[in-house]
Amino acid sequence: MTNTTDKSKIDLDVNTVDTVTVFQLEEQPVRGRAVKLGPALNAALRPNGENRYPDAISRLLGEAMMVGALVAQSLKFDGRLVIQCHGTNEGAISLLMADCTTDGHVRGYARWNAEKLKEIELDTKQAGAETLLGGGTFSMTIDQGPDMDQYQGIAEIEGESLSSCAEHYFNQSEQVPTRIHLACGEVIDDSGSHWTGAGMMIQKIADDAARTDATLPWETAQTLFRTLTDAELVDPDLSTNKLLYRLFHEGGVRIIETHDVLAQCRCSRERLLNTLKSFDKAAIDDMAKDGVISANCEFCATDYTFPLAEIA
Repeated sequence: MTNTTDKSKIDLDVNTVDTVTVFQLEEQPVRGRAVKLGPALNAALRPNGENRYPDAISRLLGEAMMVGALVAQSLKFDGRLVIQCHGTNEGAISLLMADCTTDGHVRGYARWNAEKLKEIELDTKQAGAETLLGGGTFSMTIDQGPDMDQYQGIAEIEGESLSSCAEHYFNQSEQVPTRIHLACGEVIDDSGSHWTGAGMMIQKIADDAARTDATLPWETAQTLFRTLTDAELVDPDLSTNKLLYRLFHEGGVRIIETHDVLAQCRCSRERLLNTLKSFDKAAIDDMAKDGVISANCEFCATDYTFPLAEIA
């Protein structure tokens, strides 16, 4: 049956790759954000044109960066959001970190045990977050700059998807009813092999005296949200705007704003050189090899070399 009272306000022709889209369900206490990443995610996971991590770890790290991109856009100040997953000895990943700024710059890295990963993959097909991390903790740290205190919330790792871990965090630490769906994978097309990913988050707006009971519209929004599939999220021919229209057009959905996302690291040769100059001579000599100090950025895999004469 055709809906003749379409209340959606969406431009269906907009290209929404490498963006975060903020939306609101019309006249309902439900807000949300959607992210769709292509070149940005591929650049973050393959900074030198080759995969930095095994597929299972890349997939989880990609999901962490998408969570960071979604949440960072909700912050009302200039700063950054850091997603960290600390694993246990039972898992293969000891640390998963995604660093996302409020202006849309994302980066991430992981530390893992190759032998443990091999054992897990022999026993478990498509191992997820809880298996790869062996439990542990999921945290979000909000950094407003050097003049402000940092805020951190922590929750236990629960579930095989990082979306489940993030939902658990919001429901427990922030007490904000939240639903998240993420999809990330490596695809092969005419242009070669590359990573792509997308995600969506909806949240219930807090009740107040001016609003009627939000229980029913929140349940309705969740019912529609549960119909969302991984294939829809990463479909290259289905933009974020078209997907939002497909999900929510009957009740009405409105785009609030859209922000660009870019894979960009904050490391620089000048910053590292200034850091090295702060060490004493004994520490410098200990780090040097053949008259040169070498450094590698864990986020973007860039190699730096510093002759001792330049540091002195």
